[in-house]
Amino acid sequence: MTKLLNLIIVLLAAALVAVILYPQLQENRPRRLRLACDSSIAALPFLVGVDETLFAKNRLDPDLVFYSDPDSALADLFAGKTDVGVFPWSTVLKRMAVHRETLRVFMTVEFRPALPVDAIASQKKARIRRLLDLKGKRFVYPPQFRDYLGPLLAAVGLTPAQVKASEVPFAAVPGQLEAGTADAAWLLEPQLCPLDFARYDTISGAATRYLAGPFPAAAIGFSPQFLKSTTKTVRVRLKMAADAAAAVIDARPDAAKQILGRYFPYCFDRCADCRLPQVHRLVEINKESVKALAARLLVAGVLTDTLQTRGIFVEPAQMAR
Repeated sequence: MTKLLNLIIVLLAAALVAVILYPQLQENRPRRLRLACDSSIAALPFLVGVDETLFAKNRLDPDLVFYSDPDSALADLFAGKTDVGVFPWSTVLKRMAVHRETLRVFMTVEFRPALPVDAIASQKKARIRRLLDLKGKRFVYPPQFRDYLGPLLAAVGLTPAQVKASEVPFAAVPGQLEAGTADAAWLLEPQLCPLDFARYDTISGAATRYLAGPFPAAAIGFSPQFLKSTTKTVRVRLKMAADAAAAVIDARPDAAKQILGRYFPYCFDRCADCRLPQVHRLVEINKESVKALAARLLVAGVLTDTLQTRGIFVEPAQMAR
């Protein structure tokens, strides 16, 4: 009888230990993280985080999911097909206005006037040396800028109907300019650094010159469901990895440019010439610039409702130890 009782005690003790340790073991297992990103400079924090093993060091298993259409990609994130993503701010604000779904943002990408990462490049024979010269010309732009075409042209009194404008996939933009099927193209790094500037005229920094300076380019965040379904530990790890990537971009820009070249070989030999945007961590986000952009898009008709942008941003306590 004593032996039986001892055996029961041992089994109960083992079960208790298992109950206590199992959640800790599960918590310490690497968590898969599907990262939605495009092929532009806005995705750099994700690329650096993966290449520098910053996600892996924080027990996260990153899976880069590249997309071409930002609106569809954001819809996929809310559908649970990806976990975290980087999206143009206009895409985030439109989703909020139309579907009442709010990306919870913990990091942003901002374009600075002093280091422009975009430009309108044109065939020299097209004689496009100022924005007004786009009138009647064939002009291509990537999906990242689809919501900004109207505001861009309106800045100089033009309308989209006065320009032969068309949206093409991001990767196809330089080719159309090169082939001459477009007179001008709105380029975004890493497409600018390999450009032969001797062959093209450029209007540098169109976004910061005609839309906003600085220009709130992209938001990095997750859905409210991700916030509910993950533990604080996972969110802390995510923030630590993302913050570390931002630190690399800030402190070691040459290393960040080399990483960019490894992902996009067409700029590998010229990646040292790439200009990098400003990456803002949660406490650094320029919230006033986002609010101003929402107001600008409302006037332009991109948004149909006035938005309260305060609820977009993650509360620091939700990603803190």
